[in-house]
This record gives sequence, structure tokens and C-alpha cells, in this order.
Amino acid sequence: MTNSKFSLVLRQCRENAGLTQKQVADALNVERSTYAYYETGTTHPSGSMIIKLANIFNISYNVFMDAVGDSEFDNNEPDENYTTLRDDSWKLREKMYTIQKREQTLLVNFRSLNSSQKETIEDMILKMKKENAED
Repeated sequence: MTNSKFSLVLRQCRENAGLTQKQVADALNVERSTYAYYETGTTHPSGSMIIKLANIFNISYNVFMDAVGDSEFDNNEPDENYTTLRDDSWKLREKMYTIQKREQTLLVNFRSLNSSQKETIEDMILKMKKENAED
């Protein structure tokens, strides 16, 4: 199954975010080739991986699920006109390519964490800011 609706949406989200396949793969803790298979439609990620992808791209999980269709990862080829997403929900609220590469990597990795891990990181940052203010 190549060029599925899901794979087209996934690639479009990554390109809109200004990220490389390697950056997304690293955030997901998978090989770049594994991620590339998602974009080519050779394989599809698990449901939990789709949630991580939605978090990385700062979009609703439903954007990907709408692309999947009614059945889980159906084998239908995309419509000829399915080159763009149906609405603007895939657009990032902030363009990731406007920030420095280091910040971009941190943000991608942060978005791939679960809620508890994000809270831990936020607490660490606040603690560090407080320590800097005291110096």
C-alpha cells in the first residue's frame, strides 16, 4: 500500500513543520527508515504512535484518523484530488522553522513525551529559572 491518504497527510504535516524525517524519527525513538515507511504507506504506525505524531505536529489526532478512513488503515488508494488536507486544522499554530534548530529539536522531543514527563520537564525549567534569578 503506497501513497495512502494517511501517508500523504503525514508527509504534508512534516513538511509544513519544516522537519526532516530524521528529526521526527528521533522524537518517536524509531529508525528513520521506519518513519519513511509511514510516509510512503509501506507500513502504518500504531494508534499510540499516531497520538505521538499528532503531538509532535501540534495537531488533532483526528486529522490523521480522518485520513485513515472508516476502517483501520484501509488499503484504498487516495483520491486524485487528495493532495491537500480537507481543512486548515493541520496548520501549526507556530511555524517550527522560525525558531532555532536547537529549539526545534527540543520542542519536537518535548511534544513526544507523555503528560507526566512534560510536567517533570516544566518543573525542572521553573526550578532552573528560579535559581538563575537568585544568582
